[in-house]
Amino acid sequence: MKYIIPLLACFILFTQCRSRVDVQPTSTFDTLGITWMTIERTNISYYFQGTGEKGASIYTDIYEAAYNELNPIFDAKLPQKLRFFVWTDWAVAEQKLNFFPGFAVPDECVCHVRANQSRGHEMTHVLSYWARGVPPNTYSRFINEGIAVAFDLNEGDKMQRAIQAAAGSGIPSITDLWVQKVIVPDDIMYPIAGAFMQYLYNLNEPEKFYDLMKNQTLYDAQQIYGSSTLNIFINDFDTRLGLR
Repeated sequence: MKYIIPLLACFILFTQCRSRVDVQPTSTFDTLGITWMTIERTNISYYFQGTGEKGASIYTDIYEAAYNELNPIFDAKLPQKLRFFVWTDWAVAEQKLNFFPGFAVPDECVCHVRANQSRGHEMTHVLSYWARGVPPNTYSRFINEGIAVAFDLNEGDKMQRAIQAAAGSGIPSITDLWVQKVIVPDDIMYPIAGAFMQYLYNLNEPEKFYDLMKNQTLYDAQQIYGSSTLNIFINDFDTRLGLR
């Protein structure tokens, strides 16, 4: 299968990119009943469901650059090299995985991604999980997915997308999403969570933001920022979203 999808994505989003002709497949790898074309790069081991060397070379250039852009934010210390399984036949992927790609398995440093997926989302799941080499203590889907959206490297105004997602949703406050008192579709929750995590990151309090990555419940956040201060942030963000 040739890499039509990633090539299109590359030329549309990164028209200045050229393929690195010196990057060649290093081996193959067999798993999930598929023989993967493997390319080893500095930061990531890539496994391609196909044989298009030129497209794969462009793809690895883009994702190596994404890694170099993101990792200074997280200072990740991975226990093993990050591995990307790049799917081009999504029907086969869904059949093999019983799940539609992409997703990350952060504790194993593995990402299963669609060939035309955003550069940063699944990578951020792994890098934030291993930020400073320390796995999270507690988990919140709102915070976890919010971090991945905040640093997905997609262009556009994340706050504006969150406002559009919140419009007519009936959400009383983002705290209801945080504690899962209100369950909404991903296309509503993800943009809101991503914009909120970007909001907290832009406060320029890196130690508190790091603590929240590792301790993700609402109670944890109250201890990190202080209950009164966190309430001010939440009320301000809710107002910006048009929830108040």
